[in-house]
Amino acid sequence: MRSLGSDGRSLVSWWQQADHFDWLSAYLATQDLQGLVRRTVATATVLLSANTIGMQWSPAGSWRPVGMAAALGAAAACLATAVLWARRWPNRRQSVCYVAISDGGIAIACLSYRNALLGLAGCVTFAVLGGYIAFFHRPRILAAHLAVALGTAATLAVVQGIRSGDWVAAVGTFSVVAVAVLAVPMATQVLVHRLAIDVAFSDVDPLCGLLNRRGFYRRTGELLGGGTRAAQQYLAVTMVDLDQFKRLNDALGHAVGDRALVAVSDILRRHHDGAVVARIGGEEFLVAELADHADGEESAERVRRAIADTPFGITASIGVVSARVPLGSIPPARDVIDELICCADTAMYDAKRCGGNQIRYRQASLGGWPHSGPAITDRGRNHDAP
Repeated sequence: MRSLGSDGRSLVSWWQQADHFDWLSAYLATQDLQGLVRRTVATATVLLSANTIGMQWSPAGSWRPVGMAAALGAAAACLATAVLWARRWPNRRQSVCYVAISDGGIAIACLSYRNALLGLAGCVTFAVLGGYIAFFHRPRILAAHLAVALGTAATLAVVQGIRSGDWVAAVGTFSVVAVAVLAVPMATQVLVHRLAIDVAFSDVDPLCGLLNRRGFYRRTGELLGGGTRAAQQYLAVTMVDLDQFKRLNDALGHAVGDRALVAVSDILRRHHDGAVVARIGGEEFLVAELADHADGEESAERVRRAIADTPFGITASIGVVSARVPLGSIPPARDVIDELICCADTAMYDAKRCGGNQIRYRQASLGGWPHSGPAITDRGRNHDAP
C-alpha cells in the first residue's frame, strides 16, 4: 500500500508538471538550433501531408467522396501549419494548435483509408507527434494526444478484425502500434525530466547559489522569449567586477574572499529582484533584467554603494548597457547576448581604468535584429562615485 501510495503521488506530480516550452525554446535559440528544428518539423509535416494527398488516388485510399474531402481538408490544414513553422518559431498557443491540427489530420487520414490495416499501420505516425508533445508540452496535452491515437488505432483494429475475420492479426498489429505510440513519448518524458534536473543543477554556481555563465545565457533567453514583455521593451545587462579582490584573498585568505563573494551575491539578489543574476567566474557577476525605460543607473548605484559598505573593504567597477528589444521577437541568438555582454564588459573596464568604485553606462542599438543580426552602437555616460 505504501508503494502504491508513492506511485500515486508520483503520478499526480507528473500530471501537474509544467511544460518545458519556454526553456527548451530558449535553449534552442541560444544554441542557434531553432532554425534546424523549424525546418525539420516543416519538412516532416509537408511530406506526411503530401503522402495523405497522394493516397487519395490509390486503390487503398478513401473510397467515399466525403472521406476524400475530409482527408484533403486535413492535409491542407497541416500544410498551413508547415508554413508557420517555415516562417518563424511558434509561441506556446500556436504550438498547441499545431498539435491539435496534426492529431486531427493523422486520425482523419488513417480512418479514411479503404484498407483498415494500412490505416492502422499509419497510426505509427502518432508516435512522432507524441515525442514532440513530450518535449515541449504538459502531460495533460500528451494524455489527450494518446487518447486520440489509441482510440483511432483501436477503431481501425476492430474494423480490420470484422472485415477479415483475422482477429489475431488485427490485435497483434494494434499492439505493435500501441507500443510505439506509448513508448516514444514516455521515453521522451523521462529524458526531458532528467535533462531539466541536470540543466537546473549545471546552471548553478555552487559557492554563491547564483547562475553560472551557461545558466545566464539560458535564463536570459527565457526572459526575452516569455510573454511578459507587453510594456517592458529594454534589456539591461550589468557587469560587476570587484576591485582589488586578489589583494583581499592574499591578505585575509580564500575563506574570507569566499564570504565576500557570497555577500556580493546577496546584494545583487536583493537589488535585482526578478532579474537574471549570475557569477560568471572569479569576482565577476552579470545581471540581465527587463525594464520599461533605458536608464539603469539608479539600481547600479545602489549596488555600488552596498558593496562599498560591506565589512570586507571591497569596491566594484560596474558597466551597464541597455538595449531596446523589439516586441514579439523570438529569444535572442547567442551572438546577440555575447555582444551585449561585451559592451557591458567594455564599460566596466572603463570604470576600472579610472580607479574603480565607479559606474559606466552605455546605451546600445540592436539595429535590425532579429532579422539582420546585432549591430551594437553605444553612447557613453559616466557616473563616478562621490
